[in-house]
Amino acid sequence: MRRTSFNLLSKIFLTYLKLIALTGRMEIINEEKLRENTMVGYWHGDSYCMQLVLKRISRRVKNIDVIVTADKRGDVIEDIISYYGASAIRLPDGLSIRHFMRDLKEKCKNSEGILAASLDGPLGPLHEPKKLLFHLAAEADKEVAYVHFKYRNVIRLRHRWDNYVIPLPFCRIVAEVEYLGFVSKEDLRDFSNYKKKLKVGA
Repeated sequence: MRRTSFNLLSKIFLTYLKLIALTGRMEIINEEKLRENTMVGYWHGDSYCMQLVLKRISRRVKNIDVIVTADKRGDVIEDIISYYGASAIRLPDGLSIRHFMRDLKEKCKNSEGILAASLDGPLGPLHEPKKLLFHLAAEADKEVAYVHFKYRNVIRLRHRWDNYVIPLPFCRIVAEVEYLGFVSKEDLRDFSNYKKKLKVGA
């Protein structure tokens, strides 16, 4: 059941996100590629800055869904994205996800908005993409876009598996959108070669 109020941690994260949006500079290269009927991937460590990207495009994209872990770690993200009108799709970690796949595939086929997900989340390994987003894109016959970042004036949490990035006030963020196009069954079978298209930001 959706919680009706933000908890303290959610309020802190959201307030800080507003501060970064106010003081920082963000550029989105190829922003027009983030459009309706597109599946969008990004690295888990870039999740916080990805919220700024999704917040910006929410002005022109009516429906944005973000895949978020079903456990408590996902509560904060759900609160943040709900602030700018996006919705969370809560999925369990590991093999339990298979019980949700039929409904998720149907949702992807029937939705005309954007579905976003971290490619190597929720538990890594770092920059090793999972097939989930690409599998859903192939089933729904939708295009895939991929967002990677370059930063100035940020903190990287090196003790975490994902090297999570926290932008500092007056930071500079460059988000570049790469168009990957449609995903074929052959791409999924030869996924080790397909995933070489994905760049890692600096």
